Amino acid sequence: MRTRLSRATRLLKLQERLHQRAEQEHALLERRVQMADTAREDLIRALNEASAFHEPLRATAVHRLKTLAVAAQELRAERDASTQQLRARATQHRRTELWVDRLGAEVRHWAEKRDWAERLDRLTGATEEASLRSARPANPASEPRLPTAAAGPAGPVPPDTSAQ
Repeated sequence: MRTRLSRATRLLKLQERLHQRAEQEHALLERRVQMADTAREDLIRALNEASAFHEPLRATAVHRLKTLAVAAQELRAERDASTQQLRARATQHRRTELWVDRLGAEVRHWAEKRDWAERLDRLTGATEEASLRSARPANPASEPRLPTAAAGPAGPVPPDTSAQ
C-alpha cells in the first residue's frame, strides 16, 4: 500500500514539473505572438507615415507584412493548441492529486486500523496473563458434592418440619 502511495506521489511531482514546463512554453508562445503583432503594427505604422516610399522598398515591406501575418496566425494556432494541452494537463494533474489524497487517506486508515488492532492485542494479552483463576474447576469430576438430603433405603428422607 505504501509503495502505491510513494509511486503516486512521484507521479504527482512529475506531473507538476510537466505542468510547469507547459506553462513556460505557453508563456513563450504568448510572447512570440505579442512580438509578431508588435512588429506587424510597427510596419503598418511605418507604411502609413512614410508617403514617399520607393516602390521596391514598399514591395518588400508589404511582403514582410504578409509574412508577419502568416507567422502570427501560425503562432496563434500553436498557442491555442498549447492552451488546450495546458488545460488537459491541469485537469489530469487535479485528478492525480485527488487520487493521491484518497490513497493517502486509505493508507492512514489502514495504519490506524492496524494500530488499534495491535493495541487490542496487547490489552487482551495482558488480561489473559494477569487474570484470576476461573471460579469453576477445570475438571467437573473433582468438584466436591454437597449433600442435598440424606438418602435412605427408600429414597430421600424429607426434612423434619414438625413444630416442637
